[in-house]
Amino acid sequence: MSRYKSGFTRTRKRFSNFTRLIVLGGIFVSVLTAVGDSAFAQQKIDVELDPRYNAVTYVQNSAEFALLSEQTYRMALSQLYVGMEDPNWTADEVQIVEGGFHSKPPAVILDCDETVLDNSAFNARNILHKQDYESEIWNAWCQEGQADAIPGALDFIRRTEALGVKVFYITNRRDVVKAATIRNLKALGFPADETTVLTKNDDLGRGDDKVSRRAMVAKDYRIVLLIGDSMSDLCTGMDVYNTKRRNEVALEKTSMLGSRWIMLPNPVYGSWQRALPKAEKALKPKLTPNVESNESNDKSDPGKF
Repeated sequence: MSRYKSGFTRTRKRFSNFTRLIVLGGIFVSVLTAVGDSAFAQQKIDVELDPRYNAVTYVQNSAEFALLSEQTYRMALSQLYVGMEDPNWTADEVQIVEGGFHSKPPAVILDCDETVLDNSAFNARNILHKQDYESEIWNAWCQEGQADAIPGALDFIRRTEALGVKVFYITNRRDVVKAATIRNLKALGFPADETTVLTKNDDLGRGDDKVSRRAMVAKDYRIVLLIGDSMSDLCTGMDVYNTKRRNEVALEKTSMLGSRWIMLPNPVYGSWQRALPKAEKALKPKLTPNVESNESNDKSDPGKF
């Protein structure tokens, strides 16, 4: 009997120790899970706090962005037909002033990035890696050739070529990634070669403003349309560090927009950012109306404040 009790006692102790281990192990796993969940939640919060997050997810996920791009290119095709019928029509401001373009064959000039090539995956990668834009990592991305096509761009360009219109791309990608850019474009089905993809080289006079490269095309072609995601793709005077002045220049050009100049939406980045006032000065809130003051001061118009 005593041996039975003794054996039972030992068994109960072993069982108790085993149970204790299970409980402790469960607590340990719970702690690890909680820490992991907390870290995941923190990463999620950090990603969503990135100032680029909303713009990039809008481009990558929203039906609205895809439809806006498709709509823009449909409008571009409609305007191309109009321009083709009118030999006095040109989208190039220099050709408008200098003339002599009427008998030249037609051409269309497009920007590349965010006009034809969608680089939102590059920006999404940078958000996840907490990486700001740098020329070195941008060039590495260009070399990868992983940019997708902007919705509507390929169909527009195929239809443009079918009409006998020459297609040029003027991009501020540098010469060092020109070959990779051509490969990326061709892999997506876009017509592109050394003569039609005009990259940037400050030392050779091919600067940010794209004027010299448009002149290269204008020498032999009537430029029917200019298409881009920034006003800087269409005209000069926009690369300024003052939002007021930039907007004044844009207002002077409104007659060209939607007719000879076609602009796509790009909420992620652009030359407009360099001109923004700092921090809260870039915001334009409306003051909350004082209802009591309105009622006492202007009973004739309760909506005025």
